[in-house]
Amino acid sequence: MNARKRPEKDGHSPSEPNGNNVPPHDGAARYYVEVLGKALNVLDILRASRSELRLTDIAEKTGLDLSTTFRILHTLGTRGYIRRDKKTKKFQHCLGYRAYRIGYAQLAGDQPFVQKVTQGLLDTAMKSGIELVVVDNRGDAEQAVKNAAWLIAERVDFVIEYQFHSRVAPVLANMFRKAGIPTLAIDIPIPNAIYFGADNYAVGNLGGGALAQFARDHWGGRVDRVLLLESVEAGPATHLRIIGSLDGMRSVVPNVPAKSVLHKNGKGTEIGGYRATCSVLRSLRKQDRLLITAANDNCARGAIRAVREAGRARSTAIMSQGWGPDEELNAELRRPGTPLMGAVAYFPANYGSKILPLVLQCLNGRPVPPESYVEHKLVVRDGLCLASPSARNPETELIAIPNNHRIAR
Repeated sequence: MNARKRPEKDGHSPSEPNGNNVPPHDGAARYYVEVLGKALNVLDILRASRSELRLTDIAEKTGLDLSTTFRILHTLGTRGYIRRDKKTKKFQHCLGYRAYRIGYAQLAGDQPFVQKVTQGLLDTAMKSGIELVVVDNRGDAEQAVKNAAWLIAERVDFVIEYQFHSRVAPVLANMFRKAGIPTLAIDIPIPNAIYFGADNYAVGNLGGGALAQFARDHWGGRVDRVLLLESVEAGPATHLRIIGSLDGMRSVVPNVPAKSVLHKNGKGTEIGGYRATCSVLRSLRKQDRLLITAANDNCARGAIRAVREAGRARSTAIMSQGWGPDEELNAELRRPGTPLMGAVAYFPANYGSKILPLVLQCLNGRPVPPESYVEHKLVVRDGLCLASPSARNPETELIAIPNNHRIAR
């Protein structure tokens, strides 16, 4: 891993200590604790290493004798700073005690979903003794590249990348690869990075099936149009939500003709979802029944506004993706006559407690799965009945929760 760069003193950096452990020549030299300096030198050597080290290797790199080196290692081991493999007898730096600087590029700090992801990471980092360096991509591809360059310059040990544009994913991957910094990508895959996010086809299929079930239970199965609000910029991985949603609908209402299915780019934004929905609503007949599945909550908000302005709430049902929950959609689900039928929840507040253990496993040289999926559940508005057997699988078993929604467990 890349050790955090610290200022050099007397021509020596902590990761390359001089053999005699000479204290810095400044006015406060008399306060220098030599034995502590030796221990920190040992920690820096282990922290900078990408692999386990032998006792003799550590002694040689620090310029200490074997006896002193072993006593320091033993003391650090009893306090949990390092560990020794029982089989190889080699030493390795452990977790915690601000052992690592983790860079985190958040998607956009003004989005409720992202705010929950960020707060969860901050809370978990504090509990784990990890330094989290946060930058904001602001939903912009160029900003994501600038932030990546800054994190590399800061010599962080690992990067958690959360950005929206699939076209810059290879650029980011190449930057982090050249810098030797391992990476985890949230929601939008990055080549050679650990993926953490939704199982996109599965969550789409769950939401689409529930949306069609609503049409079967409340409209007698009549569906005149299906609007799929996509996020083209997010790339093929997120598009699997749309494919899964359409397959889920057709598993319940199989007679929806292909010409009735409309694909529109909602751009992953509220204004994009609003404009795309408005353009479709203008083409509908007064009696048409419309199902809308949105790639994310931002698109869903725009669709809800467009449908309400057009006075078509009673003939439209909308399914969102990524419910956090957040206050706006909570209120919408409670609102009488809302076109929002429900949402697939990803619980972003839990991301941090899932992501950081993966990061620390990777930094400690332990196997990490290439993909880890978030927990997802179906949330529907209070009082809505989904009566078919397909709605009674483990992910759509509805139970009462305190905010008067019913949620799948």
